[in-house]
Amino acid sequence: MVVTSFYRQMADFAQWKRTLSRQLRDCQSWFTEYRFHSPAALHCLQQASKLLDNDSFTIACVGEFSRGKTELINALLFTEYDQRLLPSKPGRTTMCPTEIYYDANDEPGQVRLLPIETRRTTTSLNNFKRIPQNWIKLRFDINDPDSVAHAMNKISEVKQVDASDARAMGFDPQQLSSNSDGLLEVPKWRHALINLDHPLLRQGLRILDTPGLNALGNEPELTLSCLQQADALVFLLSADAGLSYSDATIWQDHLQGLRCQEGTLTVLNKIDTLWDDLCPPQQIQTAIDDMRQHTARLLGLSRDQVLAISAKQGLLARARNDQTLLQRSNLPQLELMLARQLAHNQQRIACQPLLNDAVDMLRATRQTLKQQLLQSDKELLSLQQRQHQPQQFEAMLKSLRSQVRQRHQRYHRYHLDLRGYQHQINQHAQLLQAPLAPVQLEGLISTTHQSMVKSWSFVGLNKAMDEFFNELKQRFERLASAVELANADLHTIYLRAHQLGGTNSAAVSHALQLHPHRQRLQQLELQAQQFRRSLGNIFNLKQRVIGRFINSLVQEVRLMNLDLQAAIDDWGKSALAPLSHATEYQKSLLDQQMLRITHLKQYQQNQQQRLPQLQRLIAEQKTALIELDRIIARVPVAPAASRPIEADSVALA
Repeated sequence: MVVTSFYRQMADFAQWKRTLSRQLRDCQSWFTEYRFHSPAALHCLQQASKLLDNDSFTIACVGEFSRGKTELINALLFTEYDQRLLPSKPGRTTMCPTEIYYDANDEPGQVRLLPIETRRTTTSLNNFKRIPQNWIKLRFDINDPDSVAHAMNKISEVKQVDASDARAMGFDPQQLSSNSDGLLEVPKWRHALINLDHPLLRQGLRILDTPGLNALGNEPELTLSCLQQADALVFLLSADAGLSYSDATIWQDHLQGLRCQEGTLTVLNKIDTLWDDLCPPQQIQTAIDDMRQHTARLLGLSRDQVLAISAKQGLLARARNDQTLLQRSNLPQLELMLARQLAHNQQRIACQPLLNDAVDMLRATRQTLKQQLLQSDKELLSLQQRQHQPQQFEAMLKSLRSQVRQRHQRYHRYHLDLRGYQHQINQHAQLLQAPLAPVQLEGLISTTHQSMVKSWSFVGLNKAMDEFFNELKQRFERLASAVELANADLHTIYLRAHQLGGTNSAAVSHALQLHPHRQRLQQLELQAQQFRRSLGNIFNLKQRVIGRFINSLVQEVRLMNLDLQAAIDDWGKSALAPLSHATEYQKSLLDQQMLRITHLKQYQQNQQQRLPQLQRLIAEQKTALIELDRIIARVPVAPAASRPIEADSVALA
């Protein structure tokens, strides 16, 4: 087995998530065991756990046919089975978009294939994923190479159709190859899902392989959703072909300006075609560097953003355990860049307000409990010193009861104030939700659709699209104004609640952020503009593709709207979480102490019999503090960085 920098970083990432998730759940159990049920704390811990559990790291491989995407994926996944997993031979190997992942809740060792005929409809891929009966399922045994090959080769299957069928499924007949009977060759499958038990996939890696420009143009969801949500995007070119017209089209129409562009790696593959034993190594390297520079200039990038590799030679080097060939292939350099992108993604998750709130809440709880214990120890010592002086003992007990009552009343007032503040936040949340009501959005969608139907032309499509996005942006600006007022009120609340730890920085970190949603809307508009430009002179052949694009775009807008609603709802519940938790937990501790002191006052026993009541309370709280210390000590607050990320490849027996 070969352990690479990316493999190790992926393992660290998965371990960090598992450890933090486990400690958050332990904290939930701690609150339950010690009879404290703060809605704010439990909501924060549950949402943080959900964030970690649902997170994965997706690599999308994009490029035209025969650029080596499949061989690159084989090289990345070679670390476990010492064999090619996906079919790789000259020509078109991956004929449909393919997702590779691991899902323990489904059946590992399974390929699901969606027939190409489903493209006769405008139904989206996401909708088909929720209709299992439309998929063909094939099982394979990962330990049987023949079984794997049989299942994986299905992905590259094609079928023969006539021109009218090709058009009905959204293909341009002029871009398809034909046989002697005049029939056209199209992919047999529209989409493939591979559930594979592999260490990298088990740790949260997902890989998306796309078969070229045709797929990106005919499956709008790939660009609108899948590529947009990818954490790292590998754009493959071929060193023996350079930047072709179709490569440039993919870059301009589908990749340029993606939200994840900072995670886009442009890769010149097949540099082994430039290797020549008769040429000096320096001359070969100069030719490769010149090609990197030329490609970078055409794409508007720096040379450092273009990497030259040989996925095929890297795979062979791994198979032969040839470290010299592996380094020459530059595959470890690509894995190093992927590892860095993964580390960046890990840091982004670690900085999520939900996780910071959860960890801060643990520490605040510990600090409050520790202060309460120090106070209780002092009170117990005072009572013990007076236990043989009945009158002084009773006077001391009365004084303690009065002090606890005053502190309790103070936190009760804080609690009432916070209820009023929470009411303000809830009112803001309700006002913010109003313009996002689904009925309003569906009305806009319906109006846009009617405009398109009435004028099904290139000009009509442009006008309807522009009006659609203009209305969405106007609504967003109105929402932004309301959010600004809500955040201003939140800032005032935090400054007023300084007794509970309210600070300016806490107010800023809990403000409602619209930037990600605004960025998503801008991205959708940009992709709509790029799609319209890509139609060109073949508009009449693309009506089904346009229909799928419109449906996919509408679905993405709906999802964006739902995400924004969820963000506002979560903000309403968590905006005051630190203040609410601090108040409720302090009040809970004082409730317990008041109850114990009241019992001590009421008991008609001597002092020696009454003190154990308070001692038991202190012992229980000390046990709780020890348990909480154990949980906090094991929380990985920041991403693991115990070892540097280096370009390496270490063979393990």
